[in-house]
Amino acid sequence: MTSPATHDTDPAPAPTAAAGSRRAQRVPVLLGAGVLAVLLVRAFLAQPYAVASDAMHPTVVEGDRVLVGKVGGADVGDLVVADVTSAWPGPDRSTHTDDGAIGRVLSSASAAVGIDLGEKSVLARVVAGPGDEVECCDAGRVSVDGTAVGPRLSANAAPFRLTVPPGRLFLLGDNAATAMDSRTHVGAGSETTDGTVAQDAVIGTVLTRIWPLDRLGAPTSPSTTQSRERGNQ
Repeated sequence: MTSPATHDTDPAPAPTAAAGSRRAQRVPVLLGAGVLAVLLVRAFLAQPYAVASDAMHPTVVEGDRVLVGKVGGADVGDLVVADVTSAWPGPDRSTHTDDGAIGRVLSSASAAVGIDLGEKSVLARVVAGPGDEVECCDAGRVSVDGTAVGPRLSANAAPFRLTVPPGRLFLLGDNAATAMDSRTHVGAGSETTDGTVAQDAVIGTVLTRIWPLDRLGAPTSPSTTQSRERGNQ
């Protein structure tokens, strides 16, 4: 008695084929959920920022990537990314949208859901808050309430004296030679002639450096920058 012939090409059982079809249908849903999760995190919690200049050298340098946290306010001494689209005239200082194909895709997707990742932005340090007295120059440096802060300036740095208005911040870069900051915008056609930036224009504070990997970690302040506690909130 011979056994029935078998066929290697028998179709897959119906339940198996149906399971494969369901898995295929889930892939775009999972991808869409992943993209949405990334956009929500970038919009409300944290996002990477590509450092496009040496204005904060040696704390961070051109080509570094840092992670910017969006929860909580900025304090004096914090390294922040601020949207200066309306505060300061001129071209972009840097961009916090990632470079490359992924960045372009995320930017397009963000625009589609109304999230703007293309502000004119600056990476700088908060050195003074509302009510603080800022003066230039004290022994070649900016001073806040009589305490020298920030880098040493050139001998021909323009003098000024101002009080930071309510709801505003005074920002300084660590590299006076290349920084575009509040000092360089005093009386330079900025939103206010004192060069300050609105507190609500701060996109977030720098949490850590994420690239390059050999310098991973929180950026440290140079010895020329003295952090201060703000006495006036």
